[in-house]
Amino acid sequence: MAEPFRTLTPDGTEILIEPLPHVRSCAVGFWVRRGSRHEAASEEGLAHFLEHTVFKGTEAFPTPDAVAEATDRLGGHVDAFTGKEVACFYGKVLSDQLPDLVQLLGDLVTTPRFDAEELARERSVILEEIAQSEDTPDDWVSELFYGRFWEGSPLAHPILGRPEQVAGYGPAEARAFFEATYRPANLVITAAGAIQPERLLDLLHPVLAKLPRGAGHGPDTPSRTRSFLLNVPRRDLQQVNLVLGFPAPSHRSADRAAANLLSHVLGGGAASRLFMELRERRGLCYQVGSYLSPYADTGALQITASCAAAQARELVQRAMAECARIREQGVAPDELERAKLQARTSLVFSQESSSSRMFNLAHQAIHQGELQSLDEQVAEIEAATGADLLRVARALLDPAQAGLSALGTRRGGEIRAKDLVA
Repeated sequence: MAEPFRTLTPDGTEILIEPLPHVRSCAVGFWVRRGSRHEAASEEGLAHFLEHTVFKGTEAFPTPDAVAEATDRLGGHVDAFTGKEVACFYGKVLSDQLPDLVQLLGDLVTTPRFDAEELARERSVILEEIAQSEDTPDDWVSELFYGRFWEGSPLAHPILGRPEQVAGYGPAEARAFFEATYRPANLVITAAGAIQPERLLDLLHPVLAKLPRGAGHGPDTPSRTRSFLLNVPRRDLQQVNLVLGFPAPSHRSADRAAANLLSHVLGGGAASRLFMELRERRGLCYQVGSYLSPYADTGALQITASCAAAQARELVQRAMAECARIREQGVAPDELERAKLQARTSLVFSQESSSSRMFNLAHQAIHQGELQSLDEQVAEIEAATGADLLRVARALLDPAQAGLSALGTRRGGEIRAKDLVA
């Protein structure tokens, strides 16, 4: 398969297009390289607020009803999300709907209206979203973890923002953030599917001409992790929800493949160390798993579980003991091969649609700074050795670097600092 088309406009917008002749759909994403970690302390939640409010009306689609009708007329799917390092507006449609998709997405990121009445209604929706997150234990315990693990750095900012700040946002705040952030040099556009690059470039030219001019932003503020122990009581919960985390490599680290495989061995499936030890042998929980959260300059390897309050302390102790065992002994050859197969399978499955190819292009361009073919990505997985995993485990799974948030603890069931030392 040919390499993706890649170009940089004179104003700094990066465009990547992967034609897929065997499909009849196309997917397009407009990616803004600014998320919650790029907000000032007085702006927490504004990236997410803006992602919501642009759907309330644009120059071509002046009302929420007009935006919704334009979306439905596409016959496909249009959505958006905000992360800690990006905001994304994307859609997937049949190839003959590409011009209309580009117009809609382009209007959202270039000509939002910021009507005061519409923003007031959407502000209430976002406040309900925050309340819903607080009422969802696995969401909230993760938010507590991030807030303490990166305390003192912008990565600790909650993506949704804090209610007391969001309640004060209106058209002035939204427009100021938009004009400072939604600039050509902060934008990446990715597309995949039944697309001719020249045709898409012609469609994008008038869109990009509408963006506010100005330079992009500089490097991210460096982030540092910190160890912590946080017990938060919630009497309305039947279980304790736990996030146990350690520092992990960034997106661009040479150890990213080894760290991903280590996470698979720890908690990546029904035969993983933590699942077998904590659920199957000990009966301490129903669900337990681990995953990586990499960022531009740092990351976290997180173990998540929920259990009865009376069993929370033992669960943490045994999870720490399993981490210590991997640090001391490494992983067995069959574990490593199983983890590699899981990683390869997940990678290949993720490349079998136009939308997943579009997302993969963005991930590589924005986070990794390079484009790898599927074969090159598989080769990176296969190159990781048992010695690599042992070295990474010894660097990461250090009790002195651990952070733990426990939501739902009751008197007598709190985790203690010494429980984090195997």
